[in-house]
Amino acid sequence: MSLPKRIIRVGSPYEGGKFKLELFLPDDYPMVAPKVRFLTKIYHPNIDRLGRICLDVLKANWSPALQVRTILLSIQALLSSPNPDDPLANEVAEDWKNDEQNAIKTAKQWTETYAV
Repeated sequence: MSLPKRIIRVGSPYEGGKFKLELFLPDDYPMVAPKVRFLTKIYHPNIDRLGRICLDVLKANWSPALQVRTILLSIQALLSSPNPDDPLANEVAEDWKNDEQNAIKTAKQWTETYAV
């Protein structure tokens, strides 16, 4: 599964990238949230080096009423608005807090290198 280029907000450092994701539906889905991770390397404070995603709808705010489409839209929103105050990748979050412009530049470089 991959996020189509067109869903990533214009002006985002991830714009133009094609990111592959792994989606695993556990046996007790939809009562339990699916497992989703990035296979494409990405520089983002809420996504760690293993591709795991810090996203509330994949954890505490999961509801059986949510659909895979909702999860993808939430990931899209996360790419548009990184949250360094709730990090999964602490070093990236520190970079984002200390020098946001440089962190955005690095995210663009990684997108060009790994997601094109």
